[in-house]
Amino acid sequence: MIFIMAGTGQVGRATIDSLISQGIPASAVVAGTRDVQKATGLPADVQIRRADYKDRLSMEVAFRGSETLILIPTKTMPAPRCVEHGNALDAAKAAGVKRIVFLSLQAATPQSLFIVASFILFAESATRLCGLEWTIARMSLYTDPVAEWVPDLVRMGRLPYPVTDARIAFVSRANIANSLAVIARRADLNGRILELTGPAALSMPELANVISDSTGAPIRFETITDAEYREMCRKDRLPEEIIEILSTMYRAAEAQEFSHVSPAVELLTGKPAESVGSAISRLQPMTRGLPRLEISTSNTRA
Repeated sequence: MIFIMAGTGQVGRATIDSLISQGIPASAVVAGTRDVQKATGLPADVQIRRADYKDRLSMEVAFRGSETLILIPTKTMPAPRCVEHGNALDAAKAAGVKRIVFLSLQAATPQSLFIVASFILFAESATRLCGLEWTIARMSLYTDPVAEWVPDLVRMGRLPYPVTDARIAFVSRANIANSLAVIARRADLNGRILELTGPAALSMPELANVISDSTGAPIRFETITDAEYREMCRKDRLPEEIIEILSTMYRAAEAQEFSHVSPAVELLTGKPAESVGSAISRLQPMTRGLPRLEISTSNTRA
């Protein structure tokens, strides 16, 4: 069996769908979740088990009978994430899991400016040294939040980010999910570290042009300061710890930590990685033709 932790998040659900589409029986797929009562809308016959990253025993019980465990991290701060990951590895060993597939980040270096890198470095090292078989998939930043932000960008007529020279190889959640499903099925990838990226590393002016081309609305890129970005986040009532994560993520992007382009998505799935323009058209099919309207507050989608 293949266990997805957590199986009810956006990437987790998409990975479950991809596993089934790739021929894995739904009955051989397990979705882990903190609250089984909220685990609705999953494919029929997919098993649902309570598993909480903060509760090692709950994971040990839930993981029993699973050979492969896909670990998709939570969005908590780095220190608690380290505890959560350690809990998951301990539970996996106790439950008899044979293999770990860990979704990591490109910013997995000691020099990273991204505050989450401290967790990633711990998690990758702990995974490699846990005594189980493993594969690590380092992803770039998601395309999807940008696509979800598009209606607001069209109305604003601008793309505000606290960067100047950043290039980002945006990758869609669909590509991540399809790749994770393939990796989970392929034992020949044990001991490998793969990079999952989009087909090109876009500058922010290029990203603005792609959004303009996809929507038919003129969008200009606008560099803003870190202080201005933080204030935008506060207007959106984001918690300070999330603001710190986002702010340092853009510092890392400015340092080109998400700019490397890898062919792994295509090599794994047999299909080219999805471009930003394609993802926008898929996720926002009704955006073209929306009127421009300057608004006083800004959406702070990552």
